[in-house]
Amino acid sequence: MDRNNYNTKQRDEIVDFFKSHRGKCFTAKELIKSGELSSGEATVYRTLSKLAAQGVLKRFTDGDASCYQINESEECSRHFHLKCEKCGKLIHMDCDFMAEMKRHIESSHNFYVDIGKTVIYGVCEECKGSKEEKE
Repeated sequence: MDRNNYNTKQRDEIVDFFKSHRGKCFTAKELIKSGELSSGEATVYRTLSKLAAQGVLKRFTDGDASCYQINESEECSRHFHLKCEKCGKLIHMDCDFMAEMKRHIESSHNFYVDIGKTVIYGVCEECKGSKEEKE
C-alpha cells in the first residue's frame, strides 16, 4: 500500500467532514465518536495537527482539548468567536463593542489579545430556544 495515498485519503476524509459541518467546531474525540470517519484515533489526531499547521483548519483551545474548524478565510484572525456548548456552532463576532473591549484590555491592562484565538463559550439562540421549550 502506498503510504502517501493512505495519508491523502485520510486527510480528504477529515477535510470533507469539516466541509459538511461548516460553522461548527469539533475536538478530535468528537470526530472519532461521530462515526463518520473510517480513520483510526492516532491518524485523526495526527491529521488534525497537520491540517492546522497547514492552515486548512483553524485550531482553538477548548479547555484541555483543541477544537478545530474549517478555515474558510483569513478574516477569522480579525474577530472574536462565540462557541455554543450545546451544538458546537462557532459564531464569528464582528462587533464594535468587542473592538472597544480589546482596546481597553490592551491600554488598561497591558495585555495584548489574540482575537483570532479568543472564544467565548455559552449557548446559541437556537439551543437556548430548544432549552426553554423543554422547561
